[in-house]
Amino acid sequence: MKKTLSILLTAAMLLTCILTFASCGSKKPIIGIIQFGSHESLNNCYNGIVKGLEDAGISAEEYDIQLLNSNFDMTVSQTQANTLVNKGAKVIIAIATPSAMAAANAAADSGIPVVFCAITDGSVMANFENVTGSSDVPNFEKQLKVVTGFMGKSDLKIGVLYSTEESSSPFQISELKKAAAAYAGMTIIDKAVADITTIDTQVNALISDGVDCFVNLLDNTIVGKLESNILPLTDAAGIPVFGSEVEQVKKGCAASASIDYIEVGRSAGKAAADIIGGKSASDIPVAVITDPTNYYNSAACAKLGLSKPADLDVTDVK
Repeated sequence: MKKTLSILLTAAMLLTCILTFASCGSKKPIIGIIQFGSHESLNNCYNGIVKGLEDAGISAEEYDIQLLNSNFDMTVSQTQANTLVNKGAKVIIAIATPSAMAAANAAADSGIPVVFCAITDGSVMANFENVTGSSDVPNFEKQLKVVTGFMGKSDLKIGVLYSTEESSSPFQISELKKAAAAYAGMTIIDKAVADITTIDTQVNALISDGVDCFVNLLDNTIVGKLESNILPLTDAAGIPVFGSEVEQVKKGCAASASIDYIEVGRSAGKAAADIIGGKSASDIPVAVITDPTNYYNSAACAKLGLSKPADLDVTDVK
């Protein structure tokens, strides 16, 4: 009996050692991805990141790719960034400016490189080292060409919403106003949104101000509430909204000069793969994606009484 018990105990200890060794040996390096929230553009960024990693031979078989979604809450982004730093992630990829700022702050003293994705104003990362990424820079000259083409005039009063939590939005508004200065009689009326509960109020305020149309920025807080809080009000008032990218046009915006967010993500994924391969983040140039393609939503335009301009190369999303 004692001999049998001894054999069983030995076998159990051996099995435990094997399992422990296997567990330790199977631990994969972590690639952390923080996505500020879920809307189609940011989802496309993530899909592009995965493609960029796969193109470079990085797979889930060798790495633990962890996606964390902040649900448009910068406090959550900071907590997630701290968690990835504490786990000793190989690299942190952060989608959108708030998540990128959180990641860069959390990783500043850790030696963990950060790759940002879809930051519009790259200057916000200038004070951080060991950081690179991909930047989405809107071409407002081409966007306003789309807007004036569909609206049939240039002396427009354009409404713009922006979130005070998006550090790149003031930069975008400044660039939009510079582009608008080329058109006689065009004015930009911008209103800030402190949080998502005030979006409806500010949409109605712009409608009351008599805007002819809305133009969206690359502002994730605003874009995240496009379908639920913005389009129902603007559609009811018969006021077109021009999106900042193609996915918004698919959701009901009239048209857009749109950046390819799969490509924005792919560039970030490639940079992360280069870092994993041994390159320093500081030696990898930031990829700037700015050349747009024009899209429009024929069904939305028909409801709003807009026609496709004859002199504009534009693709229907429907």
